[in-house]
Amino acid sequence: MSVESAAAFYALLEKDSELQQKLKDLATKERVAQYVKGELGYDFTQEEMQKVVFEQNPEMTDEELEAVVGGALISTGVALWIIAAAASAA
Repeated sequence: MSVESAAAFYALLEKDSELQQKLKDLATKERVAQYVKGELGYDFTQEEMQKVVFEQNPEMTDEELEAVVGGALISTGVALWIIAAAASAA
């Protein structure tokens, strides 16, 4: 597991709308995590993804960051809940 893996996944997800839709279609944290780790080969912890999300979105408050990485918010920009699902279930 690594921050580098989390950052690479974040960058891919940010620009790949087909991947965003695929992960949305998987619908559950468990299925998203299995796909992200097993099929795509990304392996990161919730804390590692939290660090990446904060670095990419420094304007976020600690509460917003926790909600996003905890899977509570859906962003209109990058599908952060997908990242949260992958991170929290990995």
